[in-house]
Amino acid sequence: MTKRLSAILFALPVALAPVAGLADTLRVALVLPGSITDGTFNSAAHNGIQAAQENHDIEVSIRENTDFAQITEALTAYARDGFDVVIGHGFQFAEPVLEIHADYPDTWFIVNTAQVAAEPNVASFDNEWGHAGYIAGAVAALVSETGTVGHIGGIPVPVIEDYNAGFAEGARRVNPQAEVLSAYVGSFSDIAKGAEITTSLIEQGADVVTSTGNENVIGTIQAAGQAGVMAIGTAFDSFDAAPDTIVTTALINMGVNLDLAIGRVIDGTIQPQSYVLGLEENGIGLAPFRGKFAEMISAEDQAVIDSVIADLKAGTVGN
Repeated sequence: MTKRLSAILFALPVALAPVAGLADTLRVALVLPGSITDGTFNSAAHNGIQAAQENHDIEVSIRENTDFAQITEALTAYARDGFDVVIGHGFQFAEPVLEIHADYPDTWFIVNTAQVAAEPNVASFDNEWGHAGYIAGAVAALVSETGTVGHIGGIPVPVIEDYNAGFAEGARRVNPQAEVLSAYVGSFSDIAKGAEITTSLIEQGADVVTSTGNENVIGTIQAAGQAGVMAIGTAFDSFDAAPDTIVTTALINMGVNLDLAIGRVIDGTIQPQSYVLGLEENGIGLAPFRGKFAEMISAEDQAVIDSVIADLKAGTVGN
C-alpha cells in the first residue's frame, strides 16, 4: 500500500509577491517512486523539497512508494485538490503527465530527472548524469589499486545509462588501461540483488564500485563494506551511512532542480521546456573527501580531479 507522509509540512512564511492566479502560499505536491529513507534518489528529493521550504512560502505534501500503476491516480488526485505544482520524481512520470496535464491547466506539472515538456503547463528539470558519472569514474580510477572498477545500475533507463557511460569514460581518462565493469540489478528496490550483483563485480577484481538507482544502492554499499572495498556514492551524500566505505559521492543536486522549479513558478518565469543543470548551475557536484579518504587523496590526485571538473565545465570532455 502506498505510504503517505503523516503530516503536511509547512515552511515559515517569507516575503514574496503573490503570483497572479496562485494562492499566497504555493501548494506543492512531490510524488516519489520510493521511500524518503532510501539513502539516494528519493532521499535527495526529500532533502531538496525541505530546503526549498526554507527559501519559499510553500505548503508541501509528499507521497512515497508510488509504483507505476499508481502514478496517474496520484498526479490526478493532487491536481483535483487544487495543488499549484505537482512534481513527479523520475523518468516514469513523464508519460502519465503528458496524458493528463491538459485537463488541469491551472496546475504546473514538473517531471524531475527527465527531459519532457508540453504546452502550456509541463516542464522538466534534469541533471548532467553523464558528467556526474565521469567525475565518479575519474575518482574511482585514482583510488583503485587493482585497476578494475565497476558500476551497478538499477535498471538501464536514460539517466543511469548516461551515468554508466560517463563513469567508464572518466575512469579511462585517468587510467587508459582501467577495466570498467558494468551490470544491472533489474530492480530499483531489491537490496539483496543489488548486493549480489555488486559482489559478482568485486569477485571479478573491482576494488571500487558505484551504484545508481534507489534502494538497490544500499545493497551495493553493504556488499562493498563487507568485502572491504571502496564505493563512490551517487545522488545523495552517502558518507555518514558508511564512512569506512564511501570515498566521496557524485552529487546529483536534485534540491537545486526543485528550488529552481518552484522559484520559477512563483516569479512567473517558468516555461514549458526542459531545464538541464550541470556543474555551472550546481546541478551536480562532488562531495568532500572525509575521514581516512581525506588523507588518501594527495595534492596530485586533487589536481587531477580539479582538471576533470574544469574540462567538464569547459565542455571539452564528457559530451
